[in-house]
Amino acid sequence: MRPDSSISDPAARGGGRSYGTGGRPPRVARGRNALTLVELLATATIVSLLLVLVAPVTTRLFATGYNARCVNSLRQLSAATQMYLGDNNQKFFPYYEDLPEGGRRWYFGTEPASSQGGPEGKRTVDVTDSPLHPYLLSVGKVEICPAFPYGSDYWKPKFKGASYGYGYNVFLSPPLRPSPGAPMRPTPISLLSIPQPSKVILFGDCAQVNDFQAPASSGNPLLEEFYMIDDTYKTIHFRHTGRANMVFLDGHVEAFSPHPGTLDSRIAGQTLGRITPRRSTEHLK
Repeated sequence: MRPDSSISDPAARGGGRSYGTGGRPPRVARGRNALTLVELLATATIVSLLLVLVAPVTTRLFATGYNARCVNSLRQLSAATQMYLGDNNQKFFPYYEDLPEGGRRWYFGTEPASSQGGPEGKRTVDVTDSPLHPYLLSVGKVEICPAFPYGSDYWKPKFKGASYGYGYNVFLSPPLRPSPGAPMRPTPISLLSIPQPSKVILFGDCAQVNDFQAPASSGNPLLEEFYMIDDTYKTIHFRHTGRANMVFLDGHVEAFSPHPGTLDSRIAGQTLGRITPRRSTEHLK
């Protein structure tokens, strides 16, 4: 019998598909755009390893940039101070002075009488009314230190706004508190009376652990700006990968590590202390 011509074509017998010799369907090629589970896991592992390797480098880059900006701000403060000294017979400005009309003029701005004793973080200070302000306008913008953790959960503002986060060597200031009953006209300190200006600090990285003013408490210590460097307080803030920047009277900047046994570790992740033993006036006068 002759085969029916309607199904003599192998393709017709296979429903319009031809499988070629043997009648077996060919293997379907898998799309190479898709990833297998093993490939996905391998890719994720590689990405994780790259992140682990890159993260420390990125952190160091940010730290280097922060440090450079801090050093630049300290040098700006030093330049402004030199201009102030030139206009004031080489006499340093006070750390603060109480004003006859009330209020206090700090070296970084004036706090009106209406603000003194007010709630922390609500007190006001006019930074345009300070000994250095006219000179800072001449030398350029002084930035707040980018390594100070403003806005963190453990930051407590003292005034509205920031005041750079640097402390002034209080030994350069005229005596803060004259004898009882004496007029508030202490004798200014002269640069000419300092034998080795290159060894005396002018400004440096500072902060304070506050556990005595709300919203801070003994159970909730907070970090705030601090404005002076002296021979007693543990207020040097080692915020540049464990080091603190200090600008000296001759304008050069040095980075210091904490002096052993002087650390204040009440706030996790923040290193405060001293660069010299307590009661030492090295680098201060």
